[in-house]
Amino acid sequence: MRNAHALLAHPVLQTLGWTLLHFIWQGALVAVFYAGVALSLRRATANFRYTVACACMLLMLALPVATFFHLNSNATATAFDRRTPEDAPAESSGAPGAASTSAGAPVRLYANLLIVPDDGGASAPLQRWAEDRFTSALPWLVLVWFAGALALTLRLAGGWVLTERLRREPSGALAREWRETLARLARQLRVSRPVRLCESAFVEVPTVIGWLRPVILVPASALVGLSAPQLEALLAHELAHVRRHDYLVNLLQSVTEIVLFYHPAVWWLSGRVRVEREHACDDLAVRATGDVLVYARALTALETLRGQKANTRTLAVAADGGVLMQRIQRLIKAQPAQAGRSPLLACAAVVLVVLAGVIAGAQTFSLAQNKRVRAEATRGDVPAKTTRAKRRVAVTFVALPAVNTFYNPRAEKDTHRLLATLAANQIRTVGFVNENQLYDAEAGGRLDEERVRLLNLWLDAGHELGTQTRAHSNLYKTPLAEFQQDVIRGEEITGKLMSERGMRPRYFSYPFLNTGPTRETKEAAEAFLAARGYRIHQVTIDNSDWLFGRVYAQARRAEDEATMRRVSDEYLPYMERMFEYYEEMSQATLGYELPQVLLLTANALNAHKMEDLVAMMKRRGYEFVTLEEALEDKAYRGREAANYVGPWGISWLQRWAMEKGQPLSDEPDLSPYMRQFDVSRGGTDYAKLHKVKN
Repeated sequence: MRNAHALLAHPVLQTLGWTLLHFIWQGALVAVFYAGVALSLRRATANFRYTVACACMLLMLALPVATFFHLNSNATATAFDRRTPEDAPAESSGAPGAASTSAGAPVRLYANLLIVPDDGGASAPLQRWAEDRFTSALPWLVLVWFAGALALTLRLAGGWVLTERLRREPSGALAREWRETLARLARQLRVSRPVRLCESAFVEVPTVIGWLRPVILVPASALVGLSAPQLEALLAHELAHVRRHDYLVNLLQSVTEIVLFYHPAVWWLSGRVRVEREHACDDLAVRATGDVLVYARALTALETLRGQKANTRTLAVAADGGVLMQRIQRLIKAQPAQAGRSPLLACAAVVLVVLAGVIAGAQTFSLAQNKRVRAEATRGDVPAKTTRAKRRVAVTFVALPAVNTFYNPRAEKDTHRLLATLAANQIRTVGFVNENQLYDAEAGGRLDEERVRLLNLWLDAGHELGTQTRAHSNLYKTPLAEFQQDVIRGEEITGKLMSERGMRPRYFSYPFLNTGPTRETKEAAEAFLAARGYRIHQVTIDNSDWLFGRVYAQARRAEDEATMRRVSDEYLPYMERMFEYYEEMSQATLGYELPQVLLLTANALNAHKMEDLVAMMKRRGYEFVTLEEALEDKAYRGREAANYVGPWGISWLQRWAMEKGQPLSDEPDLSPYMRQFDVSRGGTDYAKLHKVKN
């Protein structure tokens, strides 16, 4: 039972639940949009109306997919996931308070996608209403959705089995003259694929089956009860389905109906797609045969032959009831209209109206935000945007002395190169030490003096050292008492080196930026660290440079220069996107750009690319300050106690935004090339791919 509850509380189910709920309004908007467009397209061709309907149906299918990945990336991979793949925290299934707290932040993100917080930063009323009523019910809603989708999937599978049976059932080929007629019609309709024509006792109307190797099945009653011109017209209709790939489109349409079955707008729009599909094929059939009256009489005669036995689902003509009468009336009363300027202009007008509404809404929200920022600036809370000072950034490094690097002359050379670049640009930094890396595991865990010497290089260059615990303990997974002991053990070498220079470690960086599973654990850890004289390393520009550095180092060991070059080329554009993202978040959250605190890892890639990275920051208008100077800004003072706790390590800017109830926009993602190496997102580690020793 406990496992069942843990499964129902899984973040993926929560994400899926919010995705399904969001589609309620998304699907309604698409349906309203299509209804408006359809009114303006009454004079357009059936094929054009069908294309618009299919596009709206495809949009309905794409929206929940995009929403799911948007929510999932915000809650896990992009906005929160800043841990290495091998240290990804396990799901919390029993820790009191951990599940509820860690799930609370994603819930606020999900519910607040299009809901604006109030001026005080609290959740909007509609957001609170959604959270109160749907959060606990989401897993059960997902289960109900899954049951319905499964039932419809079984129904579709049954239909597929039936069609395959029809394809394989013994059936007689029609006479040669009919095969020649079919070939002539195929040439007229520009159908290049071979199409078989067979007589079948299992269908009541001419039916096309298959996509790659289509088969047209003709009922025996049609061969007897229809005249040759009438049957030729119906065959032209079926060939029109083949030419337009309607069998495949209908399959995709059925998938949409399965996934989104709970929304009435999906069924309504799907019905419109089927109606316009038949109209479009009717137009092609009439064009091929040249006689609209013959085709209309063929439809009427076919329905008469069917009588009251129409109990099978057809994939093509579907001449049933009122739809048949509408088709006949449409064919007789008017020839197919040509798409002219009027419907296109009307369609464009509807699109422009929708875009104008979106832009107007965005401008209104922007004006409201600016008004609030000005009001806060008047009260002295934050400076107005127009008074933004020159950009400033404090550069910090973690995982010293040299992560993912062999401790040999190469590591020393990389360290000298990195320190030379920092010195040339007058950058004074704090390097946070992971003391586990000072011990050589292959030599029985002895302290390696060469690695300690790398730390002395940092100190000799005028930089400061901070600590990260001895074993790089993740507070989310480590008991508080054990974490505290690891903090003390992590000071042994670093504290000694600092004391030799009349200093002491002043800054502490949470491993993986994780501040604990519960509010109580977080506050106890902060009190412990404050008692030892530490100030928290509050990172605002977080990023995945560790992944770039790891792949670069692994490719370097494998002497894979092509991969090294590709990783190096993609690194700077990615970092600039991250700067732009957090600059905008600073403006949106604080009303101005605070002095940023950049987190980097001490690796070979940064040693080789630091000059270019510094040039990029200068081009964006940054000057370099120390961590101490950056933390003097009012944004950092008193903000160590940011309330967010949970399994993910995130930027302090994101924590402050969440506390204000602001939705987090999509963080720039890794390129597809780099995602292939990210194990936490389904990738494969480079070392495993190339059998390189880590």
